[in-house]
This record gives sequence, structure tokens and C-alpha cells, in this order.
Amino acid sequence: MLEDRGPIQNLDLYWGNASPDRAPISPFTFLSEDVDGTNPKAILQDANGVLWNAKWDEEVPAEIAATRLAWALGLRVEETYYVEDGQIVFPHGKPHFRRLGSFIDKTGRFRSAARFERRGPEVVNKGPWRLDGGPVVADGGYSILILMNVVMANWDARDSNNKILSIADERGTTDWYIVGDYGACFGKMGGAFSRSKYKLGDFLQNRPVITSIRGQTAYLEYSGSNSAAHASVPLEGVRLFAKRASGLSLKQVEDAFRAAHASDAELHGFAQATYQRIQEVVRAGSPVGSLARVD
Repeated sequence: MLEDRGPIQNLDLYWGNASPDRAPISPFTFLSEDVDGTNPKAILQDANGVLWNAKWDEEVPAEIAATRLAWALGLRVEETYYVEDGQIVFPHGKPHFRRLGSFIDKTGRFRSAARFERRGPEVVNKGPWRLDGGPVVADGGYSILILMNVVMANWDARDSNNKILSIADERGTTDWYIVGDYGACFGKMGGAFSRSKYKLGDFLQNRPVITSIRGQTAYLEYSGSNSAAHASVPLEGVRLFAKRASGLSLKQVEDAFRAAHASDAELHGFAQATYQRIQEVVRAGSPVGSLARVD
């Protein structure tokens, strides 16, 4: 599940696995409305002929920042961009939208920023995968994926939000087991009436990532979908996380939120809180971890 990106301190978390040369180019041709999930989405083709899945509403900044941070830890993520403004062209006339209406004006102009995920011919979506089963559970990257869900308070970790992507390149075809939707991050974990998305005050209310370490198991503080899968990880997984994350700087975490166009107050608040949660796991995975162990 993991990729070797070299020393983490050398990574650019503003772009992550994206790049300015591959960013979406307006105008966008409307192909269809995507009604999967709960947020307004559309399948668009940009001026260069590239296909994109565009999403609007409150999940946009959370997904941009979360994909950069997950990528930095070695997890595979989709190529994701923050698009502040754009023009949509409707070749067959503007359709009757089910969810998009309030986010696109009558001329096709964006009313708010969107999250764009690249859709290339080399990528085939093979469907969801279960967090609590299958061969990837024994992979070291699985623990990092679970820990990052808890660090970033991704309470909507349903199996349907996971994807198996088949990626073809010059080396052959590889299946990526990824989190396909990080939109519910950086709010408060909890039940249906207490949780939130991308709200700094709520994010600060979450309890520490790790509650205790007993023997070779680290127990986690998580409240949300798939809670059983997030209850614990092997201590070896915490150590692997610590090894990968120990060189990460606060400035790099801030860059992830800069990519999400966070306001100044939000940027520093989210970055500091996220950095501290990452460092908590790093300390727990160090040779003399900061959490009391029960053997």
C-alpha cells in the first residue's frame, strides 16, 4: 500500500502528487452530473481534453489538505486540485441539476471553489474494498492508513468510500487500495448529530489519537464509520508511521492547508493541531514511547 517517496522533509506538500503542469484548464465541458455520495459533483472535460470529477461544497478544502498529508506518509491518493473558479460549457443546453444548481450560476460560472480529481484512461476503478478484511490488512501501509484516518478525524470511513484503482503504466498493472473520499476530515468525530467536517473549533475537541499501548497493540480514539477497524493497530504499525513521519515539519503541514486555500487563521490552527496529532503518534512509536505500556 505504501510508496517510497524518499525523505519526508524533502516533499512538497503544496502540490503532493499533483503538479501545476497537470492542473485543470477552464473552460470545462459538462458531460454528466455525478449523484454518488452526498455532495454536488460533475464529470467535466477541460480545455486540454482531460476528464475530471469535480466536487463542490464544504468537503473541498478537507479533501485537498488530507490527500497531501496522506500522500506524504506514503499512501497512494488520487491526483487532486483546488480550482477556485471556472466556466462550464453545456453543449446540449444546461440540464436540470439534482444537486449542482446552487453552485453553478446561469452562465455556467462557478459560485464557489471545487475539488477536481483527475480521471485518466490508465486508471480503472474496480470498486470498494473492506477495511476489516482482505490481504491489505497484513500490509504495513494499512496501519498508516488507519492512523491517518484517526489523525485527520475522518469519521466517514465507510467501505464505500474506499477504492481499488487498477493503474497501468510501463511496468504493468498495479492495484491501489486507497481511501477514495477524505471529505469528512478535520472536524469533530462522533455520532450523527455531533460530528462535523473541516471546522477548526470542532477539530480541536477531538481526544488524543492513541489511548493506550498494551503489549504489541496500540488502542486508538475513534468515533465514526467502521469504528471496529479503527479500534487498534499493531505497535509495529505505529513504529512504521513514526519512522516515516518523524522528519515532517510544521511548515509542510501548513503547505497542505495552503493548497486547500485555508484562511490565515484556519491555516495555522489546522496545521498546528494536525502536526501535534502526528507528533503524538511519532512519540508513541519512538524507542522510548511517551505512552505508558501495559504488558
